[in-house]
Amino acid sequence: MNQEQVKLSVTKANCALELNRRIVGMKFLFTEEEFQQADAKAIKVPIHYCAMVKSATAGHGIKAAAENFGCPGGARALGIAEPEETFASGRHYFGLGLYQDLITAKNARNNMTLCQHKAYGVMVKPLEEFNEEPDIVIMIANSYTAMRIVQGYTYMYGIHTDYKLSGNQALCSECTAYPFESNNVNISMLCGGTRNMAGWEVDEIGIGIPFNRFISVIDYISRMILMD
Repeated sequence: MNQEQVKLSVTKANCALELNRRIVGMKFLFTEEEFQQADAKAIKVPIHYCAMVKSATAGHGIKAAAENFGCPGGARALGIAEPEETFASGRHYFGLGLYQDLITAKNARNNMTLCQHKAYGVMVKPLEEFNEEPDIVIMIANSYTAMRIVQGYTYMYGIHTDYKLSGNQALCSECTAYPFESNNVNISMLCGGTRNMAGWEVDEIGIGIPFNRFISVIDYISRMILMD
């Protein structure tokens, strides 16, 4: 990975998009050895994955193993924990009152993206601080900025027709697991859980994009903004 190129892309993104929060990089850590070697502070108490992302938008780098996940939903979505039967059947969501009946809850569960791997942990920190290639880039923005990002993505890769939004499990599934599994961008309106836990502004939304597509998209966006 060319770290200077990444730093330049972050600078371009901040200038062109006028982001209010740091751009976040996320990397899966698949073994205990990878976890120990990861260049970030290990957290000591369980916190939600979305709170990890919020911390990274403020400039902090952290890594978390399975026991550090305060939200079972986030651990399931990221492949840190195995889904239990009540989740697989839809009974978990139905019991929370998120859907009108069990069949609808089961449909929602079937269409929610979970990472199809078993990971030891994750590292989340400002993108420009990565010395190795992250897996996913997460940006928190308003709708206008999201429009610009989608325009840049569409210019490079064509119209993405499979955005996945549910208003639930926003940062873990919609902004991380789905982009990782599909190798595509996704937009999230965020969810009640992360808005309550992490305290996002009412007009903020999330965008998750694979790192392998981030630099090219930002390069085009910066040129597009200059042409306006």
